[in-house]
Amino acid sequence: MRNRTVLIASCVVALAPALAAAASLPPRVQQALAGGDMHAEERLGAIYDQGRGVAPDPALAARLYRDAARRGSGAAQLNLAKLYLKGRGVQADPVAAYAWADAAAANGESAGQRIIDALAKSMPRAQLARAQSLAQRYVELYVSTSITG
Repeated sequence: MRNRTVLIASCVVALAPALAAAASLPPRVQQALAGGDMHAEERLGAIYDQGRGVAPDPALAARLYRDAARRGSGAAQLNLAKLYLKGRGVQADPVAAYAWADAAAANGESAGQRIIDALAKSMPRAQLARAQSLAQRYVELYVSTSITG
């Protein structure tokens, strides 16, 4: 329990400038964000994405997910892909959605593969080629080597 509190708190502090609206968060939570822990960022992103106890803020959720996704969080990568699919908090972008979903799938998130499959069926060939190229780059940059070998 204490580790979870510290984890969440370190995430809040690291994102303090972006979380000006979240100034009412407990000091422990604000301190947890200071460490930039991907799991805490992903969880806080989910709170703002779903509006659990706060006003929904998809743009803030996208920033939090992106930070965690770049640190290798498969859950954050999947959630970010979903935001790009729907255009929630970010401009709708099927190429970015495909790339983040591919990284999520490579990080063990099976729902990422379902997104990839659906997008591949609906994208024009040139757009799919761009998406696959970006996906390859994201896997190289943002997938944990412990998952991929």
